[in-house]
Amino acid sequence: MKRTLSFLLALCLGLSIPALAAELSDVPADHWAYQQVSRCVQDGIVSGYPDGAFKPTNPVSYGAFSIMLARAFYASELAGYSDQGTAAGEAIMNKHGILSGTSRSSASIGASLPREDMAQVMYNILVDKGAKIPTDTEYLQSMGSISDFQSINNNCHRAVMVCYTTGLLGGQSDGSFGPKNPMNRAQGCVVINRLRDYMGNTTEPPVDPVDPSEPPEVTDGPLFKMLDGENAQQMMDRINASTTYREGYLTNGKPITEENIKELLAKFEETMPHGTTWDESSTFNYQSQGLGWKIACGAFAAGISDALFDEKAPVVRHQNFDQLKVGDVVEMRNSKTGYKHGFVITSLTPPPGYYSDDYSSCSGNVNGKVSWTGHGAFSTFDKPEVASDTWIYSRY
Repeated sequence: MKRTLSFLLALCLGLSIPALAAELSDVPADHWAYQQVSRCVQDGIVSGYPDGAFKPTNPVSYGAFSIMLARAFYASELAGYSDQGTAAGEAIMNKHGILSGTSRSSASIGASLPREDMAQVMYNILVDKGAKIPTDTEYLQSMGSISDFQSINNNCHRAVMVCYTTGLLGGQSDGSFGPKNPMNRAQGCVVINRLRDYMGNTTEPPVDPVDPSEPPEVTDGPLFKMLDGENAQQMMDRINASTTYREGYLTNGKPITEENIKELLAKFEETMPHGTTWDESSTFNYQSQGLGWKIACGAFAAGISDALFDEKAPVVRHQNFDQLKVGDVVEMRNSKTGYKHGFVITSLTPPPGYYSDDYSSCSGNVNGKVSWTGHGAFSTFDKPEVASDTWIYSRY
């Protein structure tokens, strides 16, 4: 029964057994997206509805686009799922951080995907696949060509500009981007094919030529410090280029343990000490492969996480506050007061002189400065106005 229901659901989504595009009644040969739809149909990425139509203008949901992307770029992983519906697609997207930076956290799996989130997903695919990304100078030049740039969600600014710069996206007929407009099925086929072409039809992420049976060399770890002239993104680009992800190990080559995480955090504190200017001007933004686009305190927390575990380390996003661990990133929000802050857990015990219920943390943008003396009460997580919209990002 379960398999039958899954099959029927796939049919309803128009993502079932592939059919030739020529058989799709509403995508004739002179349709603007005929070639792109045909290609996706023939490759088994998407198909028509039982009535023979493709419905190219129908909006695409987060779940539907997730399974399309899984089929196009993560086929071997998808093959491991017995039920290859939208839930499997979203699970694979979450594993690789492809939905990071989008509104999926506050939208249902069946909600329509807006164009700005489409751009963010495309950008995340590029990063996950190790594709060439334009430099800051190159993509910033695209800003002036987007007439409604200011209406784009801040989280998606970088993604939209990168997609414009690479030619993966273009404006609408009036020159605007239309960030809130829903993406439709025809557009989904177009952007998937453009991504495949841009990446040379890459379908699986690159594998580092490392023998996983041999433990990595132990080093001092990355230099967590802004060198002269660097911004947060450039600092992290340098750090990420210097590290290699190895499952079960930190970026300094030591096994992931609470003791080793604390040791590496202590080195980061030496190079980025308490009171260092971090975000007085709100310009220290960072696009993390695993945690998405972050600003201010969030950028600092994401940077610490990537510097500890490597940018390619998988991320588990959850609200199991009793499972909080050293090295976890917390994005805390209070719906009653409007408070929001991102920080990293440095100890499950409080700093000297504080309540026994407290944990210790480090963060950026505490009055524009880096702080290594943060603390908070575990009981705060139990408040309904906090628990409902506070998330933990863990990498082990």
